[in-house]
Amino acid sequence: MSGIRYTLRVQDLAKKFNSTLLFKSISFSVETGGSLCVTGPNGSGKSTLLKILAGIMNPTGGAVSLAAAADIPPCDWMNHIGYTGPLVNPYDDLTGLENIQFVLKSGNYASRLDSLLRQFNLTQHRDKLVKHYSSGMKQRLRLILAVLNDPPVLILDEPGTNLDAGGREALSSFLDLARKQKIIVLATNEPGEEKLCGGGIRLG
Repeated sequence: MSGIRYTLRVQDLAKKFNSTLLFKSISFSVETGGSLCVTGPNGSGKSTLLKILAGIMNPTGGAVSLAAAADIPPCDWMNHIGYTGPLVNPYDDLTGLENIQFVLKSGNYASRLDSLLRQFNLTQHRDKLVKHYSSGMKQRLRLILAVLNDPPVLILDEPGTNLDAGGREALSSFLDLARKQKIIVLATNEPGEEKLCGGGIRLG
């Protein structure tokens, strides 16, 4: 996908649950090489917005489009978007490596495996069952699963959750390189993560 420029465009997005309006009139556009940070208090809709951007949830109003040379149909977004969030859970009864192999879509990306395991400090834990992982190790595995297939768009919901100082440094280093080649949208209330993005919106 190298050399292809993508555009993620949001127009007048709104989401309502029953009679409760979570947000409305959300509009922005992010292109390859751009990054956006979504902030706001708990319950303001950050996670919901990211699920809509990833194609996991439908909006109540407005539209989201993902385009390269032409618009990409939502049914094909999973081939272009890497998503992770607190509710994405690896299989506890598989090892970290088995979880990765389960979602690995193509042998073309197998060469990334060792590099990502080293980068996120999981090499020595690759053969351990995930049910024995700490919360921080599970978060690092979630990040690897989101970026393994080298997607051009990354949607990351609170990527620094449960990470220690080493994990946050690994995340920062990865995003610093990735944002030059990808679209990155992340939700966070961590000032350090906000600084990793080129722009931002606040909900609530």
